[in-house]
Amino acid sequence: MSERLGFPIWRQILLWLVGNTVAGALVGISVAFLLRGTLEGPVLWISILFANVVGMTVLLTSMLFPRIRQLSPLTGGALLVLTLAADALLGTVAVVLMFPLFILRDIRQMAAIGAINVLLALLVGTVVYVYEGLRLRLAASLEEVEKVRLVEARLREQAAEAKLAALQARINPHFFFNTLNTISSLLEEDVDEAEEVLQTLADLFRYTFKVAGAEPVPLREELDFTRNYLTIEQARFGERLRVDWQVDEAAREIPVPGLILQPLVENAIGHGIAPREGGGTVTIRARVQAGVLRVEVRDDGPGVKSRDRVFREGHGLHNVRDRLQTRYGEAGSIELLTGIDGPGATARVSIPHADVSATPEEAR
Repeated sequence: MSERLGFPIWRQILLWLVGNTVAGALVGISVAFLLRGTLEGPVLWISILFANVVGMTVLLTSMLFPRIRQLSPLTGGALLVLTLAADALLGTVAVVLMFPLFILRDIRQMAAIGAINVLLALLVGTVVYVYEGLRLRLAASLEEVEKVRLVEARLREQAAEAKLAALQARINPHFFFNTLNTISSLLEEDVDEAEEVLQTLADLFRYTFKVAGAEPVPLREELDFTRNYLTIEQARFGERLRVDWQVDEAAREIPVPGLILQPLVENAIGHGIAPREGGGTVTIRARVQAGVLRVEVRDDGPGVKSRDRVFREGHGLHNVRDRLQTRYGEAGSIELLTGIDGPGATARVSIPHADVSATPEEAR
């Protein structure tokens, strides 16, 4: 018997005594009415005492169960039988000494009671021993299953982190390839400006190294990174590229995956600004609605003819979608919308943030 599940040993002993007493009383009442047709006090008390002899014999022997299990089956079984039989006989002798006149008037009856007590102790003790063994095996199995579950959960987490890092690594070369092209074109026109762009590029490199571990960063860091990226793109497009920032203060500290915003801006420039001779405007919005961070990048270009083409594998938006699904499941998403606030296309990213509660104004 051991203390488990917050069930104190003293309470187990008390319940065991109560159970033995009730069982003994029922046996005594049954015997008295069947044999004599009336209830006799000594018969009732002796039945209760003998029931507790058997019960306490099993209880005391159960304290040896852990050591018995360490022995060989043959040795352990012999020790269990001897312990149960000896304790049952000792308890029987104690009851006889308490009621000598009633018991000793029939020696054969006393011997039969002693034998019955030993047999009952062996039966109940064996059942309890087997039950405790099964319980321990079940507990060990459950513990092993829990360990396996924790290992599997850790492996899944590591796999998800590796996938996030791989997806993020696929975005970086594409971005830097375009940036180097911009610097190359600037070297022929304005060396000083090319140097400034190179310095900005160095800052961008440092940021990408920082977020290489695929850990979330505050949205404000993504905004700063994107602002530097846009500085390089504006050096390339000049006045053809205009930027409108609409970012709520409540959204700036919300954690987001690193390099989640720049691919949206790059897509807007590539599809909405670059094809137009007069350029256009990229609008970047961030706000919180009903516990969800929504980041939108909108251009006022010709719009998107094929969403499948934009989300094709290897494209920046495809990688963003995969990273959101890997980290947030169905709760994270990216949509490509048209006809929102006029012509052009809007890429909208939704990231759950349960700690934020939306105000009525934000929810509209």
